[in-house]
Amino acid sequence: MKPTQIVKGLTSLVFLFFGWSIAAAQTTTVWIVRHAEKDTAFATRANPALNAMGKQRALDLAAYLKKEPIAMIYSTDTKRTRQTAEHFTAPLEIYNPRNLTDFAIQLNATAKGKTILLVGHSNTVLETIEALGGQRPVKALSDEDYDYIFKVEIESNKPAKVQAYQFGQSHRGGNAMMR
Repeated sequence: MKPTQIVKGLTSLVFLFFGWSIAAAQTTTVWIVRHAEKDTAFATRANPALNAMGKQRALDLAAYLKKEPIAMIYSTDTKRTRQTAEHFTAPLEIYNPRNLTDFAIQLNATAKGKTILLVGHSNTVLETIEALGGQRPVKALSDEDYDYIFKVEIESNKPAKVQAYQFGQSHRGGNAMMR
């Protein structure tokens, strides 16, 4: 074997190894948010739409994440969650929040290395973070907590990193904290 063939062979092996290492170390980013403010005028309605404040918050969410390369959106099958995500161009897929463990496994398998937006509810957002391997960044979400957004970064064989931010108008008054 000629020395140039050996060098080419070794070079190919090095590129394959580093290419595999980079692929294996890809970080999946999941932005998790509760749906925006819903219309409560008809409290008995099972599937309310967003109210005017919620429509503005949906616009604020799109502005907040406009530099993020959102590849896929996961939403529950309600008007308010789908409307919260409607200002993004990425494909939207409906997920069932009743089995978050299976959903987390599916997400980890299909979204590796991508940036995802997940729109859920006050009683599923923190549970979703835990299903993805993260720690709750806040103890609980109240019915008034519409301005939180959580960033979960998942990398193979490492604990998930979770960060909490706020976007749009703060529900407690004043200005929301921006990243």
